[in-house]
Amino acid sequence: MAEEKEKRGPIEKGEKGWPINPLGVFALAIFLLIVVLLIVRPLFEKKATSVNPEQGNALGGRIISPTPGQIVRGGSLQLKLDVDNVDEVDKVQFWAKVYADGKWQMIGEVNTAPYILDWQIPAEFENKAIAVTTHIYQKDGDIVKDPGGWREGIIILSQ
Repeated sequence: MAEEKEKRGPIEKGEKGWPINPLGVFALAIFLLIVVLLIVRPLFEKKATSVNPEQGNALGGRIISPTPGQIVRGGSLQLKLDVDNVDEVDKVQFWAKVYADGKWQMIGEVNTAPYILDWQIPAEFENKAIAVTTHIYQKDGDIVKDPGGWREGIIILSQ
């Protein structure tokens, strides 16, 4: 009596066992690699402290200028950040966004106290309402985002 071959659908079990689909094995390996990277990645990221923009005076410092709703007529705007502990600060970045597109752009960086930036306003920001914020990079590697919240409703008028 002939030995019956085991079958599952159109696939037959051969002498060496069930056939292996190399493309399926490759796809499974890629999937597992992605899952492992998604699990491991957060362990290596720098931690950032995000602050609620409505808090005003929050962890890390506060924005002194510009004031909310300030109207700027001219080619420059002074941004000033008061930092809680100057000895722990490596640098401060100043950021701005136009309300129309909502994309934050770094507009300058200051490495020493006092943390004041005299920003020369580019044409792309003229005749628009903007918001500004800061990020404090500490010497221990931590980042404090939006200390003191945002300054919103700043109106930039052309010269």
